[in-house]
Amino acid sequence: MAGLEEWAATAVEVFGEIKPLADRLPQDRFEVVVEQHAHHGGAAQRLLDGVSREVGLRQAVDVRSAPEQPPSSFGLAVERRISGLLRDASLLQDWARDAGEAQIGRAAARARDLAPRTVPVRARDGLVLDAFATGDPSRPAVVLVPPCGMPVQLSLGWLRALGQDHFVVTWQSRGLFAPNGPEEGMAGGVADQVGDLLAVMDAFDLPACHVMGLCGGAVIALDAVHRHPERFGSVSLWHGDYDFGADSTKTDHQQDVQALMEMGADSLGKATAYQKLMHRPAALAKIPERVAPLVLYPYATPELFHHYCRLNLAIMTFDITHLLGDVAHPTLVVTSRTDTTAHPAGSHRVARELARAQLVEEPTGDHLSVFDTSIRLTQLAVDFVSAQHSTTPGHR
Repeated sequence: MAGLEEWAATAVEVFGEIKPLADRLPQDRFEVVVEQHAHHGGAAQRLLDGVSREVGLRQAVDVRSAPEQPPSSFGLAVERRISGLLRDASLLQDWARDAGEAQIGRAAARARDLAPRTVPVRARDGLVLDAFATGDPSRPAVVLVPPCGMPVQLSLGWLRALGQDHFVVTWQSRGLFAPNGPEEGMAGGVADQVGDLLAVMDAFDLPACHVMGLCGGAVIALDAVHRHPERFGSVSLWHGDYDFGADSTKTDHQQDVQALMEMGADSLGKATAYQKLMHRPAALAKIPERVAPLVLYPYATPELFHHYCRLNLAIMTFDITHLLGDVAHPTLVVTSRTDTTAHPAGSHRVARELARAQLVEEPTGDHLSVFDTSIRLTQLAVDFVSAQHSTTPGHR
């Protein structure tokens, strides 16, 4: 039954990834189409029902021979991830018959045991943030600054990889994960988001640490180091989405997203109008299936989208030109030649203008591939952080 054990572990993880988006959707069921439904449908339904119960998915998962509901990008993103669990249907009947629910329960228990510890942290303006920690608190600390608006599940690979030798903490963007949604008028500038980073460090009693920024998180990390140099021993910046004012080199994607953020941030009404367009299945065209439920999360409702635009626009238009000459920390700057989301030229300039930067440009790898946490990339990160601690006496 090793096959079922592995399937159950994967299924619990996939359902954990889809749940943040599913929780925001009004629909009460998802449809999953299974080939040879008459033969495999019952077994597939039993197994998926078991996973749904263990993970606490609000919606029913309806195994069908053909779709019935009108397609929506959000629902399709969820349904395609679930369908991927059923691509090898030949063993489903055996698994469902032979105590499948017991293996699913054990897989869910293991996932809960291995999941990062969730800690509510009050930001300096009173907003409550969802923070997460993994690893031994006595080990050197790393604060991971995630891309704006992304559920923590997108960064789990990094938390696990770094957490083997470090104490790793992170958090989710302010307001976007509150049970009742973002608060109207919520502060959303870069300084506010840097304040969140400091609040998380204080909550975990971290006087100083290594800070790792991913995508827009690189901007937050850089500004935090500039404002509070004594709180950080070293920095790593991965595929950063940088702005240098009128002298910026940006990809078409960056320019398009920035224009979208400007429109959505302007008013809830404009955000609502655009968010309706995101329901079209065509919105999934360029998003890899494995990350679609996570990447689409901040677009799930008009309110989420409006406040996501406010937070992300602040990051995307934050001119970092004046920061770079003042940051003297050892810094690892990583990009790839084939990142068509965040222009590699931005990382090149950051590495050139920082006093103690090491640039690593991977020959291949798109923007989202950094979240696949290949052994090569995680070892690069671990080696850099470890080297800084070995050369910085007394640094936690």
